[in-house]
Amino acid sequence: MSAPITRREWAVAAALALVVLIVTGIPYLVGYATSAPERVFGGFVIDVEDMHSHLAKMQQGYRGEWQYRILFTPEPHAGAYLNTFYIALGHLARLAQLDLVVAFHAARLVFGLIFLLTVYAFVSMFLSEPVERRLAYVLVCFSSGLGWLAVLLAGSFRVGGITPVDFWLIEMYGYFVVMTFPHICLVLALLLLTFGLALRYLETGRRRFVVGAALGGLVISLIHAFLILLVVLVPFATWLLEYLRGRASLRRLPGLFIMWLLPLPIVVYQYLAITNNPVLAGWQAQNLTLSPPPWHYALGYGLVLILALPGAAWALRQAGRWPLLLLWLLIVAPLLYAPSVFPLQRRMIEGVQVPLCVLAAVGVTRHVLPWVARSRSSHPANALGDDVVARHTRRRVGLVRTLLVALTLPSTLIVLLSATLVAAAGQADTAHRADEVVAVDWLATHSAPAAVVWASYAVGSYIPARSGRRVVLGHWTETVDLADKRSATSRFFGTADDDERRALLNRYGVDYVFYGPRERALGTFDPAGVGYLEPVFRAGDVTIYRVTLE
Repeated sequence: MSAPITRREWAVAAALALVVLIVTGIPYLVGYATSAPERVFGGFVIDVEDMHSHLAKMQQGYRGEWQYRILFTPEPHAGAYLNTFYIALGHLARLAQLDLVVAFHAARLVFGLIFLLTVYAFVSMFLSEPVERRLAYVLVCFSSGLGWLAVLLAGSFRVGGITPVDFWLIEMYGYFVVMTFPHICLVLALLLLTFGLALRYLETGRRRFVVGAALGGLVISLIHAFLILLVVLVPFATWLLEYLRGRASLRRLPGLFIMWLLPLPIVVYQYLAITNNPVLAGWQAQNLTLSPPPWHYALGYGLVLILALPGAAWALRQAGRWPLLLLWLLIVAPLLYAPSVFPLQRRMIEGVQVPLCVLAAVGVTRHVLPWVARSRSSHPANALGDDVVARHTRRRVGLVRTLLVALTLPSTLIVLLSATLVAAAGQADTAHRADEVVAVDWLATHSAPAAVVWASYAVGSYIPARSGRRVVLGHWTETVDLADKRSATSRFFGTADDDERRALLNRYGVDYVFYGPRERALGTFDPAGVGYLEPVFRAGDVTIYRVTLE
């Protein structure tokens, strides 16, 4: 049993969490501070397309809907109760009279704080000493891998044909999740809470723990249904291992079934809703997030993984709670490369940093630092005195601990610095021309909610996020038949003749054509010269045309 968390520990944990929130918020603050009248900061600096996707879901909640429909594809389709986190957040934004981007960042801060404090509580279930707990916690908060070193040695940001995961696989790192996605912060907090409650149930047999774990699994299934695999397998494997060791009771097994059965209807509903809806099925078919080669994961955890190895060897000999950490890692490993089981391979990495950092803290405090403390001083003890030697040893141990943490930070600092520079520069995907913003706002107030707009890919990504209107093209997975629509967009604004353009407008049910500098760059088409497009709004270099096909 670990020692209870003191008030002082909670204060330190909360202070560190606030540091994470502040540091990861700097790029956004810089983006807003450097926003200019002619280029408006969009509120996001990383993974902007997916941020727009989440805002589009919030738009649907903001206008009172609960069923999710894809706004980045023109095909009409029935809605389903999916992506409820962001739809609910849209409802809350409406009730609070908040701008959707403000509501998104407020949720990011709230759930980021909840996630980090839950991490500290989870870490403390395994580690008794405050120094160990803080070390594991700091690693979760700030660490990343050795991608920076690989880039330095290779002289290129592509190593083995792939950019190191340090710089883009958001789910691998605590600070990165807090910087970007509130729903992942919440789901990871729930996953840690569920595992913690499951452990308490296995230890005590008290029903309230298993009920709490089952409710956690239920909410997880609403946000990231694929993590139910871990909710089911990790506690069961922990019980099974302890049962085979003669340290667990068979009477605990029925409680684990409750954890499986409560979320099951949600998972089954989501599966059927997607597979029975051709448009949602088309989206899911494109939603492939395959794993990079295994050595990229090893490089991505870097020193943390190296330090976790002796910690894992120690934990392997322990009973009780420790097997859960090892089994979590062992269960995730094959799922990362199991496309026939689940196509979203690398998504299973969510939360893995937490057990790795706990084991790394064990590796540091029970292997590395004792070795440092035992290493000979440069002066004999009888010359310095025992107190002086002890002070030198403590200083040496502290320096080594600090150095190890510092070596896990360079990729984190690179991401934060590059995001800040991108925000300050107002690059095309982070900032929008003022006339484009005004034109999209006109669509939001003067077109029907189901209207379909045709624009370039970049503008098509922005229109659903800001106006809630549907587009022909705009997202890498949510635009069904993406390659065909990319080609059609190039032809429409480029080389197609009027007959083909009419056919394409009919095919996709287009109501409006958005025409600005980005669309003009796609080809020589001039909408002002055709009779089936009527100009209805103009702002600067942007004109919106209504389709008037008979």
